Amino acid sequence: MGTVTVQTKTMAAASANNIALSQSPGAGAITLNGSTVANGVATIDTYNALTNSIPGRRVLITSGASDAGITFTVTGTNAAGNTIIDTFAGGAVTATSNLDFVTVTSVTHTGSVASTITIGTSGVGSGPWITFNFMGESPMNLGFCVELVSGAATFTIDYSYDDPNNLPPGVATPLAFTTSAFTGGKSATTDGSLTTPFIAARVSISTGTGTIRARFVQAGIG
Repeated sequence: MGTVTVQTKTMAAASANNIALSQSPGAGAITLNGSTVANGVATIDTYNALTNSIPGRRVLITSGASDAGITFTVTGTNAAGNTIIDTFAGGAVTATSNLDFVTVTSVTHTGSVASTITIGTSGVGSGPWITFNFMGESPMNLGFCVELVSGAATFTIDYSYDDPNNLPPGVATPLAFTTSAFTGGKSATTDGSLTTPFIAARVSISTGTGTIRARFVQAGIG
């Protein structure tokens, strides 16, 4: 027997300024004033009937000068409606969040922003991590496929040795690796397998727009 798990992910076009228009905050507060903002909250994604979900995506901060010496903290909610907080380093040109946001309620920074910043969304987004039973059959034997349902998107299957529900001290997000069958990303329906023990996997869209649907089947579980 085997257990089948299905996951879908939709990505719409990215935007450079739908959370915060270009501004020069210096050491001051960052104002959320982009096209997706209402009453101080940026709503990045809405319900998708095809996937019966609210997708979520990464937040992209574009700097007019190097902000590599400071960190940004983005606060908002994820696809499950839970509050999430992501802190990450600024970049010489751009910096991207590690987590996928559905809404953003604030963006703060340490130090002083060097020049201007614009905040929007990137073309990257991931589904939630799915945990698997690495103590089952030996070898593990997880088969998977990703179907391109609509649009044109480049996607991967990621896996991690971290338990997303019980991360080690000092680890904010699971360390992700891309399966060899998806090296460089795929843009057409593709399948593969994993036999090395791991704890969690997910599907990610790296570029393009569209909907993908992943199916995972673990042997000996069910």
